[in-house]
Amino acid sequence: MKKLSNFKFIFAVAILGLFASCNDDEDATLERGIKPIVTADQTSFSITEGESATVTLTTNTVYNKDMQFKLELVGGTGSFSDYTTSGNETTIDDGYGVIGHAIDFPAYATTFSFDINAILDFYPEGAETLVFRFYSMGNANGLVDAASETITVNVANGTMDDVVTVVDWSQSSRDSFGTLQAGEYLGTDDLMHEYCDYDFDLEIYDSGFGILATSYSSCPETATVFSTDPDDVYYIVPSFWTNAGPTDPAEEISFKVKVTIAKPGVWMYETNFDDVWNSTDGGADEGNPEAYQFAGILTKTGSTYLLEDLDSNVLASGKSTSLKSRLPRKTSK
Repeated sequence: MKKLSNFKFIFAVAILGLFASCNDDEDATLERGIKPIVTADQTSFSITEGESATVTLTTNTVYNKDMQFKLELVGGTGSFSDYTTSGNETTIDDGYGVIGHAIDFPAYATTFSFDINAILDFYPEGAETLVFRFYSMGNANGLVDAASETITVNVANGTMDDVVTVVDWSQSSRDSFGTLQAGEYLGTDDLMHEYCDYDFDLEIYDSGFGILATSYSSCPETATVFSTDPDDVYYIVPSFWTNAGPTDPAEEISFKVKVTIAKPGVWMYETNFDDVWNSTDGGADEGNPEAYQFAGILTKTGSTYLLEDLDSNVLASGKSTSLKSRLPRKTSK
């Protein structure tokens, strides 16, 4: 009886092992079989700079965990700086590879949408294409239908009837990964600090030297002459307000400032004010006589504009000083 009992016990263990083995295989098969597959409702479309398009994803199986995907620019004539999406930009250490955007499909959802936005830039240019690869990434909980793995966006040149001015002293640039990084200087505390900590301004005056538009609290500063503004002659004036506030630099900073004036998509003019302002002399609040500079004179007639820059207009022939003397001086902002 004892031998029989032992035999029964061994037989039972073997049977359980067999079931366990079968269950493991079945679980693995089910896991592979039920992994959700998402499909995009459009994979080729056209937009104009300044516009956006919505891509809606649909899963064939509702899943109880979020599914992570990546949208990556892999071809076309455009670049990473020509678009944004509603996804999160990837970073160098998140395991997503080269720069792109992470798209997270929420748990228990049947559909999820994200936007692709074509940036309206200043440059007049021809049509561009953006070719994206859309694929499983991160937790890899979901798969992408083969027909949805490539998304092609045709982008037409966008234009505006307004004139936009940007004053940029940030010295920002893209790192080797492609992420935009703010320019920095070394402070007396031996730490790095952003140039944006310094306070530059932008003002646009009408022919009577009344203020039409200002930008005081951004980096870069941006101001616009709208097509609906009165026809007039406008003076575009960037300035350095103060050197107070930021951490003192270890060495004097001679600021590199770029001023861009554009009728986006139609024409653009750039000029540099490098080494005009520095951290020692300060700005208008410190009484610096060079705090205000003229970047250009804009004559507006309807939606037609004539821009005269400092290299070719009357400001370069000696009248700059008299014009500066007519500028109202801010006592505060």
